[in-house]
Amino acid sequence: MDVYSIRHRGLRRLIENDNPQFLRPDLVDRVRKIVAALVLAKEMDDFRAAASPGWRVHQLVGERQGEWSVSVSGNWRITFVEEDSGVAQLNLEDYH
Repeated sequence: MDVYSIRHRGLRRLIENDNPQFLRPDLVDRVRKIVAALVLAKEMDDFRAAASPGWRVHQLVGERQGEWSVSVSGNWRITFVEEDSGVAQLNLEDYH
């Protein structure tokens, strides 16, 4: 899937320049694996099928309905919106 927009500065630098400087070092490897799986997937069903069970891929509800969440570590999640067979508003956040 194509990545249309990235909200998190560190995530943007990792994806565009392979620069993990603004990410927590303990999250970098897992974030790379998740982003690679997203980019390689042709559609969301492919990503979900390839996802490790520990990623706990699921759609959010309530005010964040329509967004997807992927567990990175602890409270850290990658969140995004599926848009035109791609990913938009890609974010790395501590949301609990």
